[in-house]
Amino acid sequence: MEGIFVKKVLSLALILLPTALFGLDIYVAPLLYVDETMNNNRNTIQVQTDLLNSLHAVETGIILRFDRLKDNRINPPQSLSDAATVCRNEQIDYLLYGFTTRRAHSVQIEIRLFDYANRSVMQTFFGMDDETNYDRMIQDVSQKIISYIDSVFNLSIIPQRTGFTRISIPFSTGYWTPMSKNWFDVMLGTVTAGSGFELTPTDNLFIINGLRCYLSTGIDVKYRFGMGRPTAYDAYNHTLYMTMPVRLFMRLANQHELFFGLGFVYFMDFFLMADKYSEISNYIYSNIGANANFGYQFRVNDTLSIFFRNDFDFLINEHPLITYSPVIGLNVYMYNKEVKNKW
Repeated sequence: MEGIFVKKVLSLALILLPTALFGLDIYVAPLLYVDETMNNNRNTIQVQTDLLNSLHAVETGIILRFDRLKDNRINPPQSLSDAATVCRNEQIDYLLYGFTTRRAHSVQIEIRLFDYANRSVMQTFFGMDDETNYDRMIQDVSQKIISYIDSVFNLSIIPQRTGFTRISIPFSTGYWTPMSKNWFDVMLGTVTAGSGFELTPTDNLFIINGLRCYLSTGIDVKYRFGMGRPTAYDAYNHTLYMTMPVRLFMRLANQHELFFGLGFVYFMDFFLMADKYSEISNYIYSNIGANANFGYQFRVNDTLSIFFRNDFDFLINEHPLITYSPVIGLNVYMYNKEVKNKW
């Protein structure tokens, strides 16, 4: 008995481990649309798109992903053998298929979740509403689908999360280098360090394809030090600049986020240069430019996160300067407050 129990536990672990590591992919087949009113205001592809949009409107991250078939010219499957053929040809494990019927005073939907490994329907989902509430019916059946998959595969998806307003202080350090050849031949990038503050009005702004997204803004102040190449001339460059970025965050899972940002930059350069057999000369320049950045953030807890960021700065002057700077840093959250009104 003990051996049988161990085998069952191992079998369950083998099923759930790939899901935990890589997420669960569910594909939606074209859905048969039967219009008994002959109104023809929708079709098979439109109903499939409507269901996918409703499923994507619920936050599922990378744990649970919904997508259409690679070959969407396939006729809507209506039987177990049809579903099994589609799964075999498309090399997928789980398939949602079914039909929608529109009558004079009602709309009805029936969706089945097919498991190719066991050649069986795991669950059938029904929905019905009056003819004017088609969208409500689609939303209702999509919630049923996600709730069932969540419970069966133990994904711990919480569709409704409260948003928080956050203010944080970032601290970062890293390296920088010129990317344009004219500057690279004469300048060596070295250390960079920065701080500032970041404001997130709400960390639950909207959802794209099941990923929770939000925006942040603030002020970043950075210092970097550069040196002239020994083969060129003796020079030292101290740069102080400020940028006001707007960043889009996408939450992949509970603690993992990707972000992308853009912003205008104000540069102030203190340049010390000495030609051969000459004294050191001081120069001060101020310029404007632009910043583009992307990176990854790991949320340790409600007060601290760790991030890695790639900064690309574009200095606009008569000798354009493009620099790249990889940085690593900490975000310390100084203020967290629940957002009572959802945006």
